[in-house]
Amino acid sequence: IRGYLETEWGRRVKDVQVTVLDPSEPIKVPSGDMEFHVVPVSNDERLGRRTFQMAVNVNGKSWNTVEVLADVAAMIDALAPNRSLKSDEIIDGQDLKAVRMRTHQLSHPFITDREEVIGKSASRPLPPETPLRPAFVKPPLVIKKGDRVLIEARRGGLSIRANGVTKANGQVGQTVMVTNLDSGRELRSKVVAPSLVEVEF
Repeated sequence: IRGYLETEWGRRVKDVQVTVLDPSEPIKVPSGDMEFHVVPVSNDERLGRRTFQMAVNVNGKSWNTVEVLADVAAMIDALAPNRSLKSDEIIDGQDLKAVRMRTHQLSHPFITDREEVIGKSASRPLPPETPLRPAFVKPPLVIKKGDRVLIEARRGGLSIRANGVTKANGQVGQTVMVTNLDSGRELRSKVVAPSLVEVEF
């Protein structure tokens, strides 16, 4: 059963634990070479108590199908910070460790892929050993309130540039207000890159 589930679930879990509950007593089978395998059930990814149908072959011939009740648990390696992280602090690979934990569902809410975390920032203060969820990380801030930025306005082949100061923090793709230092006007601007925003006109 364990081998069958590990094949079915692949890399989504690190380990599968199976405890057979029933039958609790040995089953008598004819003498000879015995093979058995789980009869596949499509789209059944439940954890906890499950019933499996085990097809038993003796000497290459089908002998019987045995119903097995088992308790199934899955273990994952969730990512967690190995030190305290402040809100908006950029996370790199050295800040992460794998924490093995039991999950109660395959569609668990925890992050197991380092690529989903490295280069992002903490969306809130994170104590060490806290298994990470997607809501705990966010794209990093590339500009902060009070930063000097280049304001770029484009239309067709025309490009106009001016210097400005941001009125708020921003991530790439977000819209923030920027004060044009030449005119004093506040402009709604899209964050394009560190120190660069874009306005439409």
